[in-house]
Amino acid sequence: MEGPPSSERIGARNRFREVFGVEKPIIAMLHVWDGSTEQTDAALRDLEVLGPLVDGVLVENYGWGYQDPNHSTPEAQETIARITRAVAANADIPVGINLLPNDFAAAMRIAEETGGRFIQMDHIVGRFHGCQPVDVGYLQAMRARYPDIAVLGGVHPKYYEFEGPEPPISESAAKAAERGDAVVVTGARTGSETDLDDLKAVREALEHVPLVVGSGLTPENAPAQMGIADGAIVGSSIKVRGVVQGEPVDRELVERLMDRVRSS
Repeated sequence: MEGPPSSERIGARNRFREVFGVEKPIIAMLHVWDGSTEQTDAALRDLEVLGPLVDGVLVENYGWGYQDPNHSTPEAQETIARITRAVAANADIPVGINLLPNDFAAAMRIAEETGGRFIQMDHIVGRFHGCQPVDVGYLQAMRARYPDIAVLGGVHPKYYEFEGPEPPISESAAKAAERGDAVVVTGARTGSETDLDDLKAVREALEHVPLVVGSGLTPENAPAQMGIADGAIVGSSIKVRGVVQGEPVDRELVERLMDRVRSS
């Protein structure tokens, strides 16, 4: 069962727009690493820089905490919950969760419990090697249980390989639009630029569902990318050394990116 068309289920109430309330929001990553029992202070330091400049932050267990290909470990859930609670308590902007590997049900629960407003799913549609596809009925049940949590659903995500022929990204986006509040398109890996042709194809396939750039936004490509998309998730371009453990966000890099985005 695919669920009702997006015009019926999403069109009248789009949680993405409700949560962010601004045109073309920029969401900054707060990466949480393995091997440290307490990273809350680092997240709050990044939030202090980001809060006045961006439109949201996204807490993610980066590269660890996988119980199996579809579920996170209890340790990852506990850590993400602790940090998200602290960030949300100190934030004037929306806070979200990406609980890898695509553990959307736990992410929704933790968001609800900690003051989070949205979640990201690496993939919301498609069949990939090594993991189960999203159970649409279960996703709908979780959305009904947590009706105020916005869902940003990925299509053709980085680091996943399709089972069988790769469908057109426009086709995947149309299905994703029936299941979430925004569609996320990424590049091939962390920090890599999202393909402009992919963005154009998804933009043509979507009507009223927001399109989000999932990786590789820079001051140089912001005019072209944000001329098509309705928002972006950023991480690598706002840190001097990119996504490296212990690397803080850099105020000057954030300001430079946001200046380009706002002037585009």
